Amino acid sequence: GSGSSMMTIYEFNAKFRVVSEMEYKLPGFALISDFAVTDKYALFVQPPVTTNGMQFMMSKDPSKTLKVEQGEALLHIIKRGSPDMKTIPIPFDGASDADLHFCNAFEDGNGKVIFDVIRSDSRHVSSKPQSWPWSSTTDSYDKSSSRKSLWRYTVDVKSAVVTKECTSDMQTYFGIVNPSRSGQNYSYIYAAVGAESADSKVSPPQGIVKINPETKEKQVWYPKEFEFCGEPMYAPRKNSD
Repeated sequence: GSGSSMMTIYEFNAKFRVVSEMEYKLPGFALISDFAVTDKYALFVQPPVTTNGMQFMMSKDPSKTLKVEQGEALLHIIKRGSPDMKTIPIPFDGASDADLHFCNAFEDGNGKVIFDVIRSDSRHVSSKPQSWPWSSTTDSYDKSSSRKSLWRYTVDVKSAVVTKECTSDMQTYFGIVNPSRSGQNYSYIYAAVGAESADSKVSPPQGIVKINPETKEKQVWYPKEFEFCGEPMYAPRKNSD
């Protein structure tokens, strides 16, 4: 719609006490699924959304009222603990920037903010997921599941320019980093990945990948063909990233 949304950001200390509470006005209906923080900033991506007021009056069902449109998303860069917010359009490349899964974000020291995300591209989806067990064949899973790939976004804060590059086109889920590197630069991203296939079909999460986002080098481990991994967890080891 043409209205606006209010977003409140809370920051807590180690004792879970509120140390900062700030409100921000965002344009239109803000449908935000995830966010990331750096030392200085909080980052939010807002995709273009249209609302159907008549449908809402009839059904009260948000899933039937809201529609994510194809087009430029907005990146909101908010200075932590401050009312300062800068909004930068993200160039549209044909795939939506809605439903980004943030792995991490950091400042490079030269005025740029970098963040790694898993993007979902549902342009090829031709059917809706069924009831449990959802999919019984790789073909049905492919037709009802979005493609997920790892991307790196670079933001020049001063010039208000966003660029993005694909780091890995493997079917990627649940990206994480070493928790001690949260909000800082890091060497590796860990994620669940689907099995690679010659016909490029979308596969459910099965193995684990370790990716260097700078060099794009990766190491992949798969269990047996009838075994599947879920979301990875990071257990830190001393002097290790």
